[in-house]
Amino acid sequence: MAHVNLPSTLSVAQWDKLKAPKTPATKLPDELKQLTKLHLALKWDDFDASRLKTADDIEAGQSKLRAAEKAAIKTLRSQAETVAAAAAAYETQAKADKSVPKDVVAAANAIAKAARLYAAEVAEAVDAARQALEDKAGKLQADKGDDVDPKQLQQLKAKLLAAMATVRKQQSPRPMRFLIVRGKVNAALALAYAVGTAQEKQLKACLPNEGPYKVIKDKTAEVIWEQKAGTLVSDRVPAGLLKKVQLWMKKTLKLNVRLRLRASSGDVEETEGEDLSESDLKTATEQARQGITKQAVAARLAGLQAGIQAAVQAAKAAPAKSEIPALVAQVAKLVGAGNLGEADELIDEIEVLLEGDSHEADNDSETDSETDSEADEVETTEDAPARPAARAAPGDDEARAAFTRRLSALQARIKQALTGASGARVKPLSDGVTQAAKVGRYADANRLLDALEPLLDQGSKAGGGEAARAQALQDWKTRRAAAVSSLKAVATQVAAAKHASSAKAVIELQAVIKNLTPEPASLQQVRELQRWLADDDVVTDVCELAEDIRTPLLGALDQLHDAIAA
Repeated sequence: MAHVNLPSTLSVAQWDKLKAPKTPATKLPDELKQLTKLHLALKWDDFDASRLKTADDIEAGQSKLRAAEKAAIKTLRSQAETVAAAAAAYETQAKADKSVPKDVVAAANAIAKAARLYAAEVAEAVDAARQALEDKAGKLQADKGDDVDPKQLQQLKAKLLAAMATVRKQQSPRPMRFLIVRGKVNAALALAYAVGTAQEKQLKACLPNEGPYKVIKDKTAEVIWEQKAGTLVSDRVPAGLLKKVQLWMKKTLKLNVRLRLRASSGDVEETEGEDLSESDLKTATEQARQGITKQAVAARLAGLQAGIQAAVQAAKAAPAKSEIPALVAQVAKLVGAGNLGEADELIDEIEVLLEGDSHEADNDSETDSETDSEADEVETTEDAPARPAARAAPGDDEARAAFTRRLSALQARIKQALTGASGARVKPLSDGVTQAAKVGRYADANRLLDALEPLLDQGSKAGGGEAARAQALQDWKTRRAAAVSSLKAVATQVAAAKHASSAKAVIELQAVIKNLTPEPASLQQVRELQRWLADDDVVTDVCELAEDIRTPLLGALDQLHDAIAA
């Protein structure tokens, strides 16, 4: 793509040559310096389609462009408008002051025009870059023809076998789900605890030039191991489709696994195939883990950021989505511990929660790029007949019992907290616990309880008078100190990494530390901190980069607010 040039008119050196008088006062030189700094910091080459050679490069470029539009490019365009406004304001004031030379007034006018034109050129360049990336992706796909990336097939095979190993050993902590994509000739299968867009895209990529596709998934179904076969317990899979799946697995993945379909009526459909050997299962599980990198997990999570932030804001209206912040925090912990496979599985769940009802209609609005406007179809359980619950895996009873004991012990405190100052934040988490428990996702329910408990602790410390205020302020200082210590440690790690974005990340971390008032003494200070922590995008970014500092700090502020207001 053609880079956008910063015209010399917008150079602070050009303005300084004019030796403008000190009056009228203006911040225009500072704004011009900031514009130059932001312009130079933007890496146009990252999303220049002409420099990107592979499909992965193009996808990375598109991801970087989307991220830049929300951050660096947005800031750059905003700064250009700020320069234009500052120049126009100076021009108006200078015209009224007869002592200001005419060439200075004319220069201010030229700067305002150039800044607006520059902002427009940046917007046009972004649109052109986006279109060029899409065109390049389409060309690469067309050149690719029917070829499928061997690494993608290997990873799909490894994930399938790893999931089958889990259900075969009856070690699945929650129901295993399936998703089938049927093309014109073949049908492909994916298994995961949560199935959605990620699995759908992967399977379609493994069935090139077979659109329009039909997607079959069943939210209430379960995959179990029966009669030495992977068994789909569902009423949604059409007769004969499983045979297509088995043949595709045998031909494409070189995987001759026996499959079964068991309906609620008791009818069973079976395919040919073999039982899985222990060595195959062990190798596949190891390959599935090795195939997931920190970069891949980070890229998946980055692609969901807009949806995650929207879900956080919408949590009150959609209680099911209140799980998302806790799941995101858990992903960060798993990545830090090196458990990338589990982190990837949790991102599947986040993705499915974010999708909501967007893919729950029989006729999906998505149109595949290879189908000449023929729409893909999605079959779900919306109109599926009821069926008996699938057989519970051993261990479910223990998990349910342990969760029930924990929830019972917290129930009184939850009820009390719902009526207190933290009620608005306790309710969505409490609703999320209930939703997760209803569908047997006790591990997720326990994660939500982990996020909920700190909020419950606030109520037990409530008191009155100066003693309560002192205690609340001390709690704030303690939690602030912990947050600052954590952020400084992360800033040190980020700086040491010497990544292209390290400097920006360190600045954001330092800005958050600076805004954490050491001793908020008035209700106004507390309320401003509460609003800032709850709504600020930089705080959100920092919580995702480091750890969730928002929840404990808001809890301490809620307590301090009540103590000061008493």
